Order: sequence, then structure tokens, then C-alpha cells
Amino acid sequence: MSEINNARWTSDHLLKPGGTALYGAQQRERLRQMADEVGVLLREYRADLENIKFDGDKPFEARIRAYLASRPLAQLESDLRDAVNHAGKLDVEFQRRYVELPEKREKKAEKKELEKARRKGLKNARAVSTAGQINGLSQALNETTSDGKGIAKKTGTDGGDHTFLDFLEKRA
Repeated sequence: MSEINNARWTSDHLLKPGGTALYGAQQRERLRQMADEVGVLLREYRADLENIKFDGDKPFEARIRAYLASRPLAQLESDLRDAVNHAGKLDVEFQRRYVELPEKREKKAEKKELEKARRKGLKNARAVSTAGQINGLSQALNETTSDGKGIAKKTGTDGGDHTFLDFLEKRA
């Protein structure tokens, strides 16, 4: 990646594996050095401003004036420190949103697919179970007793030869 140091960073460089981590680390170091330099300059500048006194200054007035005059430089240092933190979050956010998210969605889709299959399996099992129960009932109804007639024929009320199985066939 020495060509990156000589050339300008591009989106293609960042999209390569480890690109955001490398860029973030380089920028953090550069911004940290800048923040340190500004911090040193701020302390020197503020100390020099405090030493400038005017006739008629009240106690601590020179110090307050130095603080207020150097406040933009202090804000610059604070912003650089914040930028160091933001540069550190670059790779973390990239990993979370472009590496981990597709994996997470894939796992979620697999889980959903398994849940669908399980539900479908239960529905099929229910249907098979119900069909088995109906088949068992129909066989029990068609079994002949000692007098040679089936249970359904024996207990029929209309005098016809209708069985429970006939009823189910009419309904279907």
C-alpha cells in the first residue's frame, strides 16, 4: 500500500479488504498529531496572552481575556480530537453495515426458511394424522361383527346401506 501513501485515497482503496481500517488508522494518527500540535500552540499562545497586561486591569482580567481570545484555537483542538474518534469509527461502521449485515440477514433468512419448513411439516403431519384417523374410523365402521353386519350398517337410522365413509365422500 505504499502507492496509497504517494497517491490520493479513493473509494476503491477503501473498499478493498482492510482498506477502511488502514485509512482510519492513518487518519487517526495524522489528526492526533495535529491535535497535539494545536494543543501545544494553544498553551503557549494563552500563556503569552496572559502576560500582556494593560493599565487598569482588574485581577484575573488578563487571564480571562487570554482565555476568550484563544477559545477558537481550543475549539479547533477539540474538533480535531473529535475527528480522531470519528476516524476510529470508520472501519467499525463499515464492518457492521457491509460485512456483518449480509451475514446477519442470511442467517435470519435461513432461520425463517427453517421455521416455514417446520410449520409446513406440522401442517402435513396434521393432515396425515387426520387422514389416518379418518381411515381408522372407516375401517372400524366397516368391520363386521359376529352377526356379519358392519357397525355403521347396524346403527343406521334410515334403513339404507349408508356408511360413514359414504358421508365423507358426499361431503368432499
